[in-house]
Amino acid sequence: MPLPDDRNILKFGPPQYAGQTEITPAIVESVRQRIKEAGGVLTVWAVLHEDVYETRMGDGFYLHAYGLALNSGDAHRLAALGGGDSELVKWHVRSYPLGLENDLPVFTGLARDEEEFRIGDFVVLLCEIPPGGTASKLLTGSGFRKDGPLLALP
Repeated sequence: MPLPDDRNILKFGPPQYAGQTEITPAIVESVRQRIKEAGGVLTVWAVLHEDVYETRMGDGFYLHAYGLALNSGDAHRLAALGGGDSELVKWHVRSYPLGLENDLPVFTGLARDEEEFRIGDFVVLLCEIPPGGTASKLLTGSGFRKDGPLLALP
């Protein structure tokens, strides 16, 4: 019997590690409203970071969510802010439909093995998008978001 996918388990309260963002009921309510306003399914485009060295010489191919946009064009523009692909970094843009289950945000599509992020990561990134905005900031560093550097679309 396969283990349950914990990517859709939203963890409230203080973060597991210092430097991560606390997910509060207000943050979750903000995302819940965005999904409801989108008719129950909100498609977002994630800007995913690949550590090329780890892919070639380390543990393998893994992707981490470093930014989020509400449309494909802005997601690609956000990825370009990261300086494009290089010897050390490759940027990927993928779409993800988000819905509600038990009134909590969830991914509605299947997970891929290389995706090392959870719904909580997307909740935090969605809340970073200002009212009327279309994209979060892009993390271009290798630490926590609070440590940056963060780049924003003009």
